[in-house]
Amino acid sequence: MGPGIKSVLTIGVSASVLSLTLLTGSASAAGPDTREICVTGSACFYETPFEGRTSWHADPGADCVTLPFPAYGVFNLTDKRLDMYANADCTGDVLSEPANDFHTWKSRAPRLSFRAV
Repeated sequence: MGPGIKSVLTIGVSASVLSLTLLTGSASAAGPDTREICVTGSACFYETPFEGRTSWHADPGADCVTLPFPAYGVFNLTDKRLDMYANADCTGDVLSEPANDFHTWKSRAPRLSFRAV
């Protein structure tokens, strides 16, 4: 095998390996998308309208849940109504979110707690 053919083969193999690395390596180097999404049966609260910190709650019940931050947005993908409160102990001003709905409330006080009804 002459030097010209050897160089072409080396370049071809190197390009193939580089292509394979770019196709598979970049995804595994960065890892899968780790951002969680709101799934059916969950209530998902957002610090700002659907951005910022997020708090996910699978199959919420009637017990009062204090949110880890003031929330201004919710995806209610449950089959229950959510009552969301301006105080951390499920008291005070209440907003009700119907089942399988989403909402933001920038014109209202943030929600600090909730319960499924």
